[in-house]
Amino acid sequence: MRLGYGVRVKELKGKAYVDAWHYEDRGGRRVQVFEYVGPRADPATEGRVKALMDRFQGKALEEFRRRARKVSVAATPR
Repeated sequence: MRLGYGVRVKELKGKAYVDAWHYEDRGGRRVQVFEYVGPRADPATEGRVKALMDRFQGKALEEFRRRARKVSVAATPR
């Protein structure tokens, strides 16, 4: 099970750029997906990162709860 999200900063040609990442299902597999946010030096990038992290956190929590329900249902004695 892969649940998660985060931020990475990459340097290209002496400038720092910010990507956000999360896991999602694609073709029956969990894959890590990166989304470009903006240049690190841009003050607006921080706000975009916060908005993405809130969105990713909500989705990850939803997915965790869904999987936890499946496990608890499967563990219920019959």
